[in-house]
Amino acid sequence: MPLLPTFLRRPSAILKMPEAIARGLTVEGFIRELKDAGLSYRRTLMLSDWRSVAGIEAKKDVIKYVRKDRMPTMKAVADVEWDLSAEYMYKVKVWTRTRPDEPLQERYVNVLSDRLLTPLQIEAQVESRWTEWDTSGQKVWGELVEARVWTALHRIEPQA
Repeated sequence: MPLLPTFLRRPSAILKMPEAIARGLTVEGFIRELKDAGLSYRRTLMLSDWRSVAGIEAKKDVIKYVRKDRMPTMKAVADVEWDLSAEYMYKVKVWTRTRPDEPLQERYVNVLSDRLLTPLQIEAQVESRWTEWDTSGQKVWGELVEARVWTALHRIEPQA
């Protein structure tokens, strides 16, 4: 079992959390699995990540069902203790096409904001910023066909 570098342990563990939560694994069971896989890291930080990921998993699809012109309630937004540069982060699923004869490609982009936005405002930001995000200037990301808000996150202060 090769050990991962320290800086990769936390992201690797966070990627495994949704699947562990779906299996109904307890925090202690997940910590045991991490130790066995050589992915353990500071317990307080891991518990904070577990709470954040569990909140995201519980609320990840709720904002998809909010009318585009309505402001979502805080029940549709997952609280996270992550170090975000803005108070809110929206995960938006976009469908693009690089050439007309090719199939649609799916990807996710993040939109940061200091205030709560409607789904229509979030999608408008993606559309207006789409060309500036493709920094190569060669339209590598392709033409934006559709954008749909997938998840909304709210930054909170870490619990002591």
